[in-house]
Amino acid sequence: MRTARRISQVLFFLLFLWLFLITRYPYEHGIASDWFLRLSPLSPLFLFIKDLQLHWFLWPALIILALTVFLGRFFCGWICPLGTLIDLSSKIVKSPDNRSSARFQNVRFVKFALLAGFVLLAIMGVHWWGYFDPLSLFNRALTVVFYPFATFLIEPALLGLADIALLETPAYWLYDHFKWYVMPENQAHYQQVAWIALFIFLILAAEKISRRFWCRNLCPAGALLGFLSQFRFYERLVGEQCPVCNKCVTDCKMNAIPQDDVGRTSKVECIECFNCGEVCPDNIKAITYRWRWRPYHTSVDYSRRQFLGTTAASITALGLLSVNLKDRSHTGRQVRPPGALPEDDFRDRCIRCLECVRVCASNGACLQPSGIQTSIDDLWLPIANMRQGYCEYNCNLCTQVCPTDALLPLSLEQKKKTPIGLAHFDKNLCIPYDRHEDCLVCEEHCPTLDKAIKFDVRDYTDPQTGITRKVKYPYVVKELCIGCGICVYKCPLVGEPGIFVTTNNQLRLGNLQ
Repeated sequence: MRTARRISQVLFFLLFLWLFLITRYPYEHGIASDWFLRLSPLSPLFLFIKDLQLHWFLWPALIILALTVFLGRFFCGWICPLGTLIDLSSKIVKSPDNRSSARFQNVRFVKFALLAGFVLLAIMGVHWWGYFDPLSLFNRALTVVFYPFATFLIEPALLGLADIALLETPAYWLYDHFKWYVMPENQAHYQQVAWIALFIFLILAAEKISRRFWCRNLCPAGALLGFLSQFRFYERLVGEQCPVCNKCVTDCKMNAIPQDDVGRTSKVECIECFNCGEVCPDNIKAITYRWRWRPYHTSVDYSRRQFLGTTAASITALGLLSVNLKDRSHTGRQVRPPGALPEDDFRDRCIRCLECVRVCASNGACLQPSGIQTSIDDLWLPIANMRQGYCEYNCNLCTQVCPTDALLPLSLEQKKKTPIGLAHFDKNLCIPYDRHEDCLVCEEHCPTLDKAIKFDVRDYTDPQTGITRKVKYPYVVKELCIGCGICVYKCPLVGEPGIFVTTNNQLRLGNLQ
C-alpha cells in the first residue's frame, strides 16, 4: 500500500504541475486549470461562512470532505502536492524519528487554534485562511519562486550545453521542447519573491525538527480533515501477535500511534501513509488496514483554555486591523484585475493563490502579488503594476482561472468594456506639458477602437527664443478609457512615467448573471 501511496503522490504532484504549466496564453485546451485548487478542503467551509450558502462550483472539495468521513485524512497523505514536497524535503534534510523529536509533540494544538481563529475571524468578516491553505500556499510558491527560479537556471544551461559540439543537437532539441512546453513566455519576474520564498523555506526546513512538522502542527486544512476523520470506517488494526517493538510508533509520519498503546491510532492525525505496516517485522505482520466500525473516537488536542486564547487573539487581530489607518493615497492605486468583485468581497474571497498572476505572466504581465500597503490584509493580493506590464486588451485569462470566483468569468467582449481604472497625466512629468514637445507614444499604443487618449493642439511660444509652434497636449477621455495601463508601460520617460492609472472609473462586478 505504501508503494501505491507514493505512486498516487507522484501522479497528483505531476498533475498539479501540468495544470500549472497550461495556465497560460492562449488557454485553448478546454480544461479548467484551476480545478485542482478547488480541491482545497477549506474553501467550502469559509465561503459558506461568508455567503451562508453552499457553492457547488467547489464540488472537488466537497467530494474530498465527504470521503474523509469514511477514509480519514487520505488527502494529506495521497493527494496534497505540498505534502509530497514536504516528504521530499524530509528525505533531503533527514528528519528525526518520533523519539528524537518528542519534545515538539505538544504543539499539535496550534493547527486547531489556527483553524478556530480563522473561523472566528471569518465570522467577523476577515478572511485570512488563504494564507495558510496548503494548495494556495503551494501554488503561490510555485508561481513566484520555484518556476521562475527553475526557468532562470534551465534556459541558460541548455544554451550553454548547445555550445559544446558533441551536445549541440540534443541540447537544441531539449531547448526547443523546453520553450514549447515549459516556458514559451519570457522569464517571469515578480514582487514579494523574498517573503514568499522565506515562507515556503521555513515550512520545508521545519522537517529538520520533525517529520511533517507543517502537517502535524500548523496546517488548518489538516485540522479540519482531522475533525471529520474521528469516526472513519477505514482504519488500522493490530493483531494479537504484535510484539510491541514500537517500530510503528517511531516511524509514523504523523506520530499518530501512542507509545503506551500501539493498538490504537489517532484518527485525527493518521494520514493513511501505511509506514507502520511496512516497518512491522515481515515474520509477524501484525498491522492491517480494514473497513471496520469501532465505537471510539480520538479526542482533539485542543483544550477549552486554548480556545479561549484563540478567541482573544482573534478579537485582538480584528481590533488592530479595524483601527489601522488606511492610506488613501495607496488605496487609490490598488488596481485589481478585470472581473474583480467589490473590494471587500474581493478580499474575502481571494485566497492569494496567484493563479491570475501566473496566467498574466504569459501575456500582459501587469499583475503582481501586493506587499503591505495600507494594512496586513493587502499582503499577496493581486495588484496591477502597470509600469512593469499592462492589461492586454485582447486577453481575459485572469477571469477564467480564479478558483473562488473572486474574479468573475468575463467573455472577451465583456472584458474590453470593463474599466479597471482611469489614466491620468502627471503634467509635471509628461513631455508635452513639461517640455512643450510632441510625444505621441501613449496615444499610439492606446488599444480602444476609439482612442481614449486624444490631443488638444495649442500654440506654444518659447519664452527664450520667442518662436511659436504647435504642440499636441494629450488628455484622457474618461468614457473611453478602460485603465489597461499600456500607456504607463510604454511611457518613454526613465523612472516615474508621465501618466498613471488610479481606481477612478473602475467597474467592480457583483454578479454578471
